[in-house]
Amino acid sequence: MVGVEIGHPAVAGGVWPVIGVRVRRERGGGLRAVSWGPGPSVVLVDVLLPCTWPDLEGLARIAVGRSRARVYVRELDVAGELLVLCLRGAPGAVRVEGPLFPVAELLAARVRAAVLGVAAVHRGAGRAEQAQVWRSRARQILRARRSARRGGSVRTASAGLPSLGHRR
Repeated sequence: MVGVEIGHPAVAGGVWPVIGVRVRRERGGGLRAVSWGPGPSVVLVDVLLPCTWPDLEGLARIAVGRSRARVYVRELDVAGELLVLCLRGAPGAVRVEGPLFPVAELLAARVRAAVLGVAAVHRGAGRAEQAQVWRSRARQILRARRSARRGGSVRTASAGLPSLGHRR
């Protein structure tokens, strides 16, 4: 029962966490460039967070500083113009340019809210065991955020080496 997947709640009209990114589209409507900060010919767009654990876990690790991976945006397969954050390797993904640091705390909070949202969907469907698994994942994200504030982040380490809790 651990493998139960849900469809993206935003497609069904549900409320889902979003984060603002700036998007520049090609003339044909496809994504040309995406950035965290302002730039020429860009429009601020609310981008959905994914609803699968591997993607949410990857975004959480990036947001709290446990990973130096990059964040990407792609069009949601079933919903036309809706955009969703994703990780490298997703088909049609465009890398989000610019420093993540100014939005890292917000991204971590929104990822945690998305994880709790998936738990609520499972709880509403009567899958209490699945809901508990997702709530424990949300606690993991909260602990990782606290650890990052104490210096357990790759951002506080020199050349990727552990800093043993000391800020540099």
